[in-house]
Amino acid sequence: MTDPATRRRVLFVEDEATLVSAYRRFFAGRYELAFASTGAEAAAAGATFSPDVAVVDLNLPDTDGFEVVRRLRERHPGLPIIITTAFASMAPVVETMGLGLGGCLIKPFELDELGARIDAAG
Repeated sequence: MTDPATRRRVLFVEDEATLVSAYRRFFAGRYELAFASTGAEAAAAGATFSPDVAVVDLNLPDTDGFEVVRRLRERHPGLPIIITTAFASMAPVVETMGLGLGGCLIKPFELDELGARIDAAG
């Protein structure tokens, strides 16, 4: 287990309960975690949690992930963001717009791969 004082702070913006549960179980001893399931929750968490890295799903119930990324970048300009999406066609858009400094992962993906991207970001 990593020392809590040195763990990276990761904000996960994801509305799929099973994926949130998987993130929580897999990364609990590795990172300090915060979760948001809507764009509004992500904005609040970005203000109070001050993440080192954000993992943002593009499909959210109240807004799209692009708006969440925009809001997070306003508050934290250099924040590494890893985009997750079920739509492979979105990967080139994310890459060309420079939205995901940490890249884009197409669902389903391996949690080890996500962890490696979080570790490498920033």
